[in-house]
Amino acid sequence: MAGKKARLLAGYGLGDFGLNIYWHSLSLILVFWYAEVVGLDPKLAGWIYALGLLWDAVSDPLVASIAATNRSKHGVYRPFILFGSFGLGASFCLLFWHPPLEGWFLFAALLAAAMIFRTAYTIVAVPYSALSARLTFSSVERAELSGVRMFFAFCGMLCVTAFFFPFSRWVEAQGSTQDTGFLLVAALGAFIATLALVTCFAFTREKPPLGGQAIEGGWSLKSFKEAFVRNSALRLLLVVLFFNSAAGASVAIVMAFYIEANSSIFANKEVIMSSYAVATILGTPVWTVLARWLGKKKCWYLGTVLTVAAGFWLLMSGPFVIAGVPVQLIVYGFALPSFAIIIWVLIPDTVEYGQFGYGKRDEGAVFGSSLFIQKASGGLTGLAVGYLLSGIGYNPERDIQTAQTAAVLGDFIAIAPALLLVTASITLFLMPLSRDLHARIVDELSQG
Repeated sequence: MAGKKARLLAGYGLGDFGLNIYWHSLSLILVFWYAEVVGLDPKLAGWIYALGLLWDAVSDPLVASIAATNRSKHGVYRPFILFGSFGLGASFCLLFWHPPLEGWFLFAALLAAAMIFRTAYTIVAVPYSALSARLTFSSVERAELSGVRMFFAFCGMLCVTAFFFPFSRWVEAQGSTQDTGFLLVAALGAFIATLALVTCFAFTREKPPLGGQAIEGGWSLKSFKEAFVRNSALRLLLVVLFFNSAAGASVAIVMAFYIEANSSIFANKEVIMSSYAVATILGTPVWTVLARWLGKKKCWYLGTVLTVAAGFWLLMSGPFVIAGVPVQLIVYGFALPSFAIIIWVLIPDTVEYGQFGYGKRDEGAVFGSSLFIQKASGGLTGLAVGYLLSGIGYNPERDIQTAQTAAVLGDFIAIAPALLLVTASITLFLMPLSRDLHARIVDELSQG
């Protein structure tokens, strides 16, 4: 039994390892790639990121609907992970290809590549996320599953932060262009991610839904409206997701530019980003234990307090630098798992909450709308960052940015995440779901 559980945890975690090679390449590097390597105006880079992510958000509900109503001998969600992983890897390489075009033709080509990748990503990532609702129905076990998943996810982020920039520079040093370096790193990342996703398919198994003859709803405007109106936990969850996703994006997207603007006192991007990633990895088991000990909400509040304190410290005193690494960013990284773990427990728990309330298991509506809100929020934040960079005079062609540009970026990364997370915490306080309530719901549904 222990070996079977370990296989399940490792398999599901490896899936997020692969997906986060893609996700963190986009959230940490893509806008920087557009602005610094391709040479786009930061506003245009922000628009590509935003439009791509908004398309991702719009396609999430459609894929959630198709996946939730799928039936095959391999399960409901697992076939998408297997068969979609190969196209996802190919589209990731396309994303970091610099076509020999200029002006609006270049913009259109990069936007098309972003749309293709986002579509391929949705086909895999949405079923992967929904799979968590079929691996276990225990909120406590979901917290454990979420913790393992986040550990692997942040290992994926560490791979991106530690190797993307150094390997691309090494390729360039061998006589290739900087563009070629980024493309080859993308190809290597795609190979590793595809292998991880195929392993996820092989190591996981789905359970039948609770409630025997429970209706499993796909996504449609009608099903979403019904779930939104009748499921109070879902309404609050979507608000929490919107502000939390914006908070995460406000750190991740700005980080590379913030490091570049402070290059005279900061270490290289890979050093700082890798330190950030290591902090998230170290924080994951801590927050997993705290979530089981304190409960989901208290764990979230504690993470918010830590983030706000680090932001206030950065705002009042500026970056506190040790060996070229701003300590406040490391605190942000350590706090990050407190939110990620809780989110991926709350979403599947919300499915059972709605099923118990009105007799319909709306996996498609809950996961589709949740992922839509997350992606839409991240896309809007990316667009805002693009305009922020242009507004404060960030110039990709300048070796050293002005002191004012660096100061504004520091203020933004100090204030924005804190305010957004406080708003999310206030909303979470109103959430009706608790560990004990969910356990009672699962017991009653199991008997039904």
